Amino acid sequence: MGGKIVALLRRQRRWFPDEAFYSDEKCARCGVCCGATDGDACEHLQRDGEGWYCEIYEDRLGPHHTVNGYPISCVPIRKVIESTGGYEGCAYVKEIARIRRQRGEPVDDLGRSKLPGDF
Repeated sequence: MGGKIVALLRRQRRWFPDEAFYSDEKCARCGVCCGATDGDACEHLQRDGEGWYCEIYEDRLGPHHTVNGYPISCVPIRKVIESTGGYEGCAYVKEIARIRRQRGEPVDDLGRSKLPGDF
């Protein structure tokens, strides 16, 4: 009996899509995950007429610096979303939330990060 109670109290892992879900086509190129809105973006973040992009995209993962010289580590967006819930405006986060709602699953762990000034 006690084991069932412990199992019920243990937080269940929420559903996240597999790696194939995180295709570049889904990205809205907002640049938030790379610091475009916080005043100290990744040194490799660039802007064009369609939004933000990484000038070293194929080799982006790993240690880098911000434009002000602070060390950062680029990780796959999947890891950011699964560990922090991601930014509420992120196209990936919005789609994960839509799918979860369709499945009847909670979305309260998604989109918890806000843009600067939205607090």
